[in-house]
Amino acid sequence: MTRALGWLAMVLLLTVLSAIVLPRLYEMAFARDIAPTYLFFSPVAKTFIFREHRGDHDFSYASADGETYDRRGFEQLLPFMYHRNMELWGLLPVEIDGQLFDRDAMRDSLQVFELKAREITDRRPDIPVYALLDAAPGRAGLSFPEDVFRMTRSRIEFIDVDVNRLDEPLTERFTRALREAGFVFPARLVAGRQTILKPFDAGVFLVDADGSVFHLRREGDAPRVTRTPIPRNLGIRHIKIVENARPDLLGLILADSGRLFLLTMPDYQLVALPTQGYDPDRMDYRLVVNPVNPTATFGHAIVHGVAMTPDFEPIADYARAAPDATTTRQARIAGALFPFVLALDDEAGPYLRWRILWNGWPALIGIALSLAAFALVSRLRGASLRDALPGVVIVAVTGVFGLIAVLASPWLRSR
Repeated sequence: MTRALGWLAMVLLLTVLSAIVLPRLYEMAFARDIAPTYLFFSPVAKTFIFREHRGDHDFSYASADGETYDRRGFEQLLPFMYHRNMELWGLLPVEIDGQLFDRDAMRDSLQVFELKAREITDRRPDIPVYALLDAAPGRAGLSFPEDVFRMTRSRIEFIDVDVNRLDEPLTERFTRALREAGFVFPARLVAGRQTILKPFDAGVFLVDADGSVFHLRREGDAPRVTRTPIPRNLGIRHIKIVENARPDLLGLILADSGRLFLLTMPDYQLVALPTQGYDPDRMDYRLVVNPVNPTATFGHAIVHGVAMTPDFEPIADYARAAPDATTTRQARIAGALFPFVLALDDEAGPYLRWRILWNGWPALIGIALSLAAFALVSRLRGASLRDALPGVVIVAVTGVFGLIAVLASPWLRSR
């Protein structure tokens, strides 16, 4: 019995290692690196244009109308995004819709917002300790404070990180300010950008137990709390704050319904963004804002694009099937050869984790071939059906991974 358990442990270990290593070796040797389709709306040509990469450095640039471009021609149709190249080529200023834009105007007016599916709060583990930066430090640049805060069921607590001790005066001051503004503990959501690599600090946004949204900022050790007019019945799922050169556009708000809004300042107004066909759990949403035609793109197998007026009213839309790495010949062979793959990636959130990716029905081909190979080797070794039965079960479940593990073990030879 002990010998059998030792054999089984060895086989399982070799199977797991094979499931990790073999698909990666195959991918390094044969797979094609296909990048996502990048879809844009050209404010110059007034049409959707896209860039695709189908592997082996094969880039294509084209429009929704079927016109193709070289790389320079493509970038000239997106002057806000490639304003540095436009300056280098001597093509500035550019006139668009009767307005002249020089380098500084293009640089300062361009703003990009992106909400990735793996960033959404309830799709990733959260470390509920946050830094509240001084929004008015009285000097150039931001710096991290010497304390952090956490939200409890009844108050906001500040902890001095130098001595790892609760700062009661600061805790009482900020808790009182929140309660006086109408905040109901405990908090449902804390949202902010925890970095000093930004031009200013907008503080944090807190969603209280009733669904109301509060804006909390810090000036020195003094709290500044604003109860925003954002409807509390909106059902906020996620808030992403993006502080950059344009403080009037502060971030994105995702509702439980899947609707997405642009948060504008200083009045905390919400601008509804186009979301028809958008699935926040599977798709990344990208909003490129310029003073002519802001554009939203999102999708997975099909990339959707919506162009808007400067007031964010939709004026044009386009959808295009993206190149799929799973449909290439190399991918189909891998799907038949390997029944599953053990993947270590951050696909489901900001942290690395192990996932089992099943290859479905095509994997039955590889399992059948593995069983045939195992039967042949067992016969050549003179193993009885009883001796070979444990190996048959393992190979039937794990395919080529189990085949390698079983054949590498001494079980059949020793029996």
